[in-house]
Amino acid sequence: MHLFENYFIDVNGYNTRYWSVGSSPSIILLLHGFALSVEFWSENILELSKDHKVIAVDLLGFGQTDKPKSKPKLENHPLFIHEFLKKLNIKKVKIIGHSMGGLISLKFSQMFPEMVEHLVLIGSPGFRTDIPIHLSIFSLPFLGEIMVKPNKKGLENALNRNTFNKNVIKKEQIELLYNYSLNPQMNKVLLWVNRSAVNIFGIKKHIVKTIKKEIHKLKMPVMIIWGKEDSIIYVSHAHAGKELIQHSRLVIFENCGHMPQIEYPEKFNEIVLDFFSQ
Repeated sequence: MHLFENYFIDVNGYNTRYWSVGSSPSIILLLHGFALSVEFWSENILELSKDHKVIAVDLLGFGQTDKPKSKPKLENHPLFIHEFLKKLNIKKVKIIGHSMGGLISLKFSQMFPEMVEHLVLIGSPGFRTDIPIHLSIFSLPFLGEIMVKPNKKGLENALNRNTFNKNVIKKEQIELLYNYSLNPQMNKVLLWVNRSAVNIFGIKKHIVKTIKKEIHKLKMPVMIIWGKEDSIIYVSHAHAGKELIQHSRLVIFENCGHMPQIEYPEKFNEIVLDFFSQ
């Protein structure tokens, strides 16, 4: 696992961690998935930073970024990213968002289309409502509270459920996430964030409805990347996204789960760099 230097910046009163690698005027912004952190881009950053400056940020409440003081709404996350970029004096970015980070990237690109040069969505919710039942159960009172308790074995199982090829998640990544989960506020944040977007029926209908209604704002080039065997956000969501964003490019990785960038980093990096060069 490649580790890079930690930088911290104050965003709306929250101490926010990010990595910044490379010196090109062309900037790639990486937004990680639910419960993850910047370390989950460690196989992509070096390659992507050869032609671009790469900035990976710990989203509000995750990794080493401060925990929110109150229940964040979905809209708070794109606004947080907007403020983060403003603080770094960045006017334009190419965004790559994974899973929850994909949903945030999608919302950000609809709210601030003039700032987004290219958009890459990996296994991103937002196009359909159906998700696996265990993610819906997590949103229920009491049951969510039980499921969210720190548990290393449970965490390892959850991460393995994210991938088709087992053992691609490194031991130190599991250790790292487990340590993050021991933060006394982490449980609350995971439940808040999950419940802001999910209920027992899946992704909340109004979220998908709003995304569909504002899909016309995505004038920038869009690429949708998915693992064919994704058991977290099903590949049917990728096809729904392609149908909605007519001009988008769809790439499906065979024998791959919810984390193409980790399961097939070389192929992922190559496809993305090629897309950004057009």
